[in-house]
Amino acid sequence: MLVVHVLADPAVMGTVSSIMSSKVDVTLGLRTNNIREAITSPYGPDDLLVVDDQLLLASAGLLASLAEIACRKVMVGSVGDQAVARRALALESLDLIDPSRLAEELPMIVDRLMPASEVLEPWVTAVYSAKGGVGKSTVALNLAFALALQSEHPVALVDCDPLGDIGAMLWEKPGATLVDVVRGLRAGMTREKALQSLHQIKALNLTIIPAGVVPQEAADVNPGDLEEVLTMLTESHAYLVMDLATGLTDMNLAALDVASRIFVLAAPERVTLTNVQRSLNALRNLYPEKLAVLLNRADSDTGLTEEAVSSLLGLKPRYTLPSGGAAPIRAANRGRPLVLAEPKNSLARSLLAIAGEVVGAREGIRRRRRWYAR
Repeated sequence: MLVVHVLADPAVMGTVSSIMSSKVDVTLGLRTNNIREAITSPYGPDDLLVVDDQLLLASAGLLASLAEIACRKVMVGSVGDQAVARRALALESLDLIDPSRLAEELPMIVDRLMPASEVLEPWVTAVYSAKGGVGKSTVALNLAFALALQSEHPVALVDCDPLGDIGAMLWEKPGATLVDVVRGLRAGMTREKALQSLHQIKALNLTIIPAGVVPQEAADVNPGDLEEVLTMLTESHAYLVMDLATGLTDMNLAALDVASRIFVLAAPERVTLTNVQRSLNALRNLYPEKLAVLLNRADSDTGLTEEAVSSLLGLKPRYTLPSGGAAPIRAANRGRPLVLAEPKNSLARSLLAIAGEVVGAREGIRRRRRWYAR
């Protein structure tokens, strides 16, 4: 994560703030037009301070004090003006950017200064069930947040279900929907612009793409469109969670082809297990190495033992999840993921444990858990 501070007049400050808002791994720190405040503020050695030369013109005597600040600096000023160039040298500026080229050049400088990150093969999971009402969207949503809480790498969540609930389960309306992104790409939008249009929770490095607002819009998205969006996300995210519709549709098969892990959700109910078992028979032929059954609400008193469940499925569940009581509904009503709203809840703990297992296997166990307060 790169921290960018801005010492500038309002016009330059607004431009810098707008540019940085599209950078997932950038945090805006101090923003001021007061040089003395900038001099006395704390900085990290790898931070970047963007300095507007117009402020230095009125306070040239403070230039030496600004130069002593122990962080990296970039000046915004008139390129070709020798006096400006001398001030940039005195400031020990890494670069001098003309105000007319600020929007073009500053992002490239920031990209060069970003700390090198470990390159990971994308881990893509599809959360699927042959039966509705088993908590599929709740699991997908909270798994994505649980991954984002325990990894420093970017995570994405895509609602591939035309009747999906991901958008409705969040506290605020996410940005572009899956349909919006597909239409934009068809119209010639670049992948970079498409990514910028998405809803991002920067504190968690989490990107969310909800389903279309109107279910009928789903007809505008074909399997090829979905593959393009998923490819775009796997190129820029280390983890991708997909919430799929029920049934082995062409759209679902396109998503399952991309997945490295398929979480098949079941519940300890005979009708549900029968439907899931039929899907498992087909999935075993197509994706034998990817499958893992999650038995949700495993602690419910339905009269079926875990052995009976395994027998009906023809496969032992890889994970068993408790119901969590009323907490999942309570969290959804508050527009908050359960792992944030009530992290000590039994279901939240189980999903955090699954995410921790995945992150630990890929990144090591010494991960910094970050709790995002809203």
